[in-house]
Amino acid sequence: MTDWLAVLEDEKRPLDERIDAGTRLARLGDPRIDPLRPVLVLIPGGSFPMGMRESDVGAAAREFDIPEDWLRKACPRHEVELDPFEIGRFPVTNLEWACFLGRSGYGERPASWAGPAPEPGTENHPVWGVSADGALVYCAWLSRETGLRYRLPTEAEWEKAARGRDGRAYPFGDVFDPRCANTREAGVGTTTPVGAFPGGVAPCGALDLAGNVEEYTGSLFRPYPGAPALDEVSPYRVTRGGCFALDGDLARCDRRHGTPFAAVVGFRLARSRASAELGSDPGGDTK
Repeated sequence: MTDWLAVLEDEKRPLDERIDAGTRLARLGDPRIDPLRPVLVLIPGGSFPMGMRESDVGAAAREFDIPEDWLRKACPRHEVELDPFEIGRFPVTNLEWACFLGRSGYGERPASWAGPAPEPGTENHPVWGVSADGALVYCAWLSRETGLRYRLPTEAEWEKAARGRDGRAYPFGDVFDPRCANTREAGVGTTTPVGAFPGGVAPCGALDLAGNVEEYTGSLFRPYPGAPALDEVSPYRVTRGGCFALDGDLARCDRRHGTPFAAVVGFRLARSRASAELGSDPGGDTK
């Protein structure tokens, strides 16, 4: 029997073979996904360079032919100190959301589903078309089910997980590569099984931080320390990572959305390392 997981995780295989392997895994029961035991990776505590250098704005804007103001939202680069935390190896999947709906009675069906359940073969794709409030309800439900405190990552935690400590532009390095992320340039046009772009793995071991679906963070959009006041200060949660429907500039580790610009938004889980038990973790900006 073909080891479909080995095919999916082999970046030397053609993309269509990896996607096919992921579809077969979804139908058989993907061993990587357990709705009540999500796999998280540890991010050590310490500082990292968050945001974009002003000197990098022009070149990045020209590369993707976008306005420089879109990128200046991520300026200035500044050092941020974080405690250790854990973040999901993958974004939350359709299978996990379906389990949540079935066990909780919550009624928010994702906009990406054509019916009451995900399309067969897409159970291991990231869920998208859910609200930020729905993502918070999911975190609270999973916390009650497991006795562990799950939440959305803060914007700073998300970026540190994506870029590590070396200030790289993308989770996979400093140069955009469409083979490493499910953005518009990859030509897929829809979501892919989580982990189908193994070349895009982040330094921490998390996958799909670039492309596939944008991801909610627990942080509200505000200017960075030292930045001029922005017109776009909003009650919306910052989304990160880019998606299959948009260009690769949004897959940069430092790109940030402060409005619900992209409808293709899902989320991944986080947990504070020092106090993971239910009732002991203050979490981030999650209210």
